[in-house]
Amino acid sequence: MTPRKALSVVRGWCAYCEADRDDTVQVAVIERGSGPARGLRLCLVHASQYARTRHAPPELAAEVTRLWKEREEPAP
Repeated sequence: MTPRKALSVVRGWCAYCEADRDDTVQVAVIERGSGPARGLRLCLVHASQYARTRHAPPELAAEVTRLWKEREEPAP
């Protein structure tokens, strides 16, 4: 199994809100049969909720918590 890269927040489409957001993260990769895989992006609020489900990767909760802390800290 390949280790996941650290998550980063980017502007994108939240699959739950169904809206363009400034704070999305990729929480999963969806395999689509013979077609290419697709990333599932959620805003930080919904990524936090998803991280508490049994479907989320074990390290996702820690990564989302880290991203929230980075947003709350003032820039140097």
